[in-house]
Amino acid sequence: MLRDTVKTALRLGAAAGEALSPEIDRNIKAARAELIRTGVPEQAAESGQALIEDAIVTFCLMKLGNQNLYERYREAWEYQIDCIRKSDMGRINVQ
Repeated sequence: MLRDTVKTALRLGAAAGEALSPEIDRNIKAARAELIRTGVPEQAAESGQALIEDAIVTFCLMKLGNQNLYERYREAWEYQIDCIRKSDMGRINVQ
């Protein structure tokens, strides 16, 4: 489950992970919406493709992770969006 992947990336323990689950879910939804807003087809953004999920994890790290690393995560997020849009995944509907 993507939520568990985000919890692991954030290095959260069980209690903290459970407490932050609603915020993590909200950020996952926001990341998908942002992918769509920036030109990634909705079907691709909603897919479980590895590149999509990796971008979503980066978004969550940017929003919930170490704020000293915010700019690094933001740059990575923007790069991932650009690469997804330029890939076949960003141009065609994913089956």
